[in-house]
Amino acid sequence: MFTKPPTHRRRVTGLAAVAATAAGMTLALAPAAHAAPGDCTVSSTSGSVSSLCTSGTGLHRIHAVLNPLDPRLPQRIVLGNWAAVGQTSTAANPWGPSYVASVWVDRID
Repeated sequence: MFTKPPTHRRRVTGLAAVAATAAGMTLALAPAAHAAPGDCTVSSTSGSVSSLCTSGTGLHRIHAVLNPLDPRLPQRIVLGNWAAVGQTSTAANPWGPSYVASVWVDRID
């Protein structure tokens, strides 16, 4: 004589499969983690200052303060373009590297 298995086991197994699928979909749809750009390098040439960030996400830009040719004049602030990680941000520096008073990288994630 053959007996049919209880139906509650099939329901529990089915509910567990649905719950596992829902959990997997939640993880798959979760937004990617953001981290401010990192591992940034700054360089200065005769005509520009630039930054390059190689890790993280988001954007970065070079930010520099230049001393003027005539010390009686105020300092000049130059800003580069916002660039994604792996791309270079560049700002014009018409006076050359010896006129850079300070430089840093602005970062947003």
